Amino acid sequence: MIKKLILLGCIILAESTTLLAQIVKVHTIGDSTMADYVENTTRTRGWGEMLQEFFSNKVQVINYARGGRSSRSFCEEGLWDKVKKNMTQGDYVFIQFAHNDEKEGGKDGADFRGTAPWTTYKSFLEKYVDETRQLGGIPVFITPIVRRYFGDTGKITPKGCHDIGTVEDDSTLNYVRVMKHVARQKNVSLVDMTSLTKNFAEQLGADATIRQIYVPTDGTHTQATGAACYAKIVASELKRQGILASYINTEIPMVVNPTSLDFGTVYVGNEATLCLDLIGLNLSPENGTLSLHAPKRMSFSFDPQSIPQQKVDIPYNDGKLWNQTLYLHFIPIEPVTINSALILTNENQVREIPVKAIGKEISRRTEVVLTHTEILLKGMKKKDDAYTIDSDIWSADIDENGNRYMEFILRNNDKTLVLTQLSFTLKGNPCFRIAFARGKDFYPRTDIAERKKGDSFSDKLVFPVNVTINPKERLHIRIFPWNPVGGTMDFQIVDWEIRGIEVE
Repeated sequence: MIKKLILLGCIILAESTTLLAQIVKVHTIGDSTMADYVENTTRTRGWGEMLQEFFSNKVQVINYARGGRSSRSFCEEGLWDKVKKNMTQGDYVFIQFAHNDEKEGGKDGADFRGTAPWTTYKSFLEKYVDETRQLGGIPVFITPIVRRYFGDTGKITPKGCHDIGTVEDDSTLNYVRVMKHVARQKNVSLVDMTSLTKNFAEQLGADATIRQIYVPTDGTHTQATGAACYAKIVASELKRQGILASYINTEIPMVVNPTSLDFGTVYVGNEATLCLDLIGLNLSPENGTLSLHAPKRMSFSFDPQSIPQQKVDIPYNDGKLWNQTLYLHFIPIEPVTINSALILTNENQVREIPVKAIGKEISRRTEVVLTHTEILLKGMKKKDDAYTIDSDIWSADIDENGNRYMEFILRNNDKTLVLTQLSFTLKGNPCFRIAFARGKDFYPRTDIAERKKGDSFSDKLVFPVNVTINPKERLHIRIFPWNPVGGTMDFQIVDWEIRGIEVE
């Protein structure tokens, strides 16, 4: 009997230890203000990609947020189905939508993005709550961050707070009020990021927010520091409400994004570069220097064209370091496997960022040029040798539309193919974002480049690419165009060309 009790006690202890070791998953769903970005292609960062820094390693943040998605299109495109497949009992789902729901002025849009607030928007919020709970998950609403729309009095305007109505105190077109209404009806925890970021932005003021927090070109998306500050606000409010409180630390001295770097395989003689964001929030001492040491065989630069260095020093003041971006370079000169770390130090802090890379010798290489004349279209059409959208009328978008893009697919056969450069000639004035992904569902994806200013020109655009396609793999490349002013627009994309190396 005693042996049985001891055995039972051991089983209970083992099960308890296993439960304590389990990771709590947080699934974040939303739009571009929450999404992940490839650091070396844009200044934009989403607060969702910074959130992991404020949790212990017992929490895993999985960010499903995508640019251009509304509460409706996120579901219609099948992104919500992916979240549900990965959800298990006890997971959390953080839900932030509204920026793209507003695109049709409070009406349901034909492209699945615009939603009427008190009907379609409300119903999708309810759907996310109900289906999360059916799977044993815990939903948490997060109202959308404010747009940087300052009025004459130095306050964020109602439109900046996602009330697109014209009558004061009328809730008809107030998306934040709808989310709060559903939260009360469904008894859902809510983080009022609209109010919190409104207060934060107004305290900083219009000038400081454009230098430190928001991307200057649009006033909606955040830079690295803004994303880090807003992620900290989310974490602080979660802790105040007792949501995952024991896993949260908001007093971290610095935010590093990404938290690890992996070059993958780079062939001898080729160069690969990864980007790193550093944001000092609470550095000690208040005035000092942050030193960074690159791993052996690697080097840093402050921009892609400057001279790389093994060690760099960055001065800071008042415990803050704003929007500092660094580039880590790897040019293997011989076969090598690196499993190391870059070191960040100042007088009182030390942090290591894991770095992995494989340098591989090419026994035989063949330069190749791939051209593509047939472009697959979704939500677009060809018109008189130019491209436009199906309706011939472009809405004034601030981001990509997941239901409208041009795509071509590279199918690899027998040899490994290393892509090094993408180029095409653009005639017209669209803004665009270019990305690639290996899966047909286009996730996970890597952004290659973007342009947010629609100047009319006719130039050949050249973008460096470093991606390896193994035999039998496929690579999907998409360009998401949009018109920053709306109206009609036709444009041409010609002379698609991809350069690469066949290796053996």
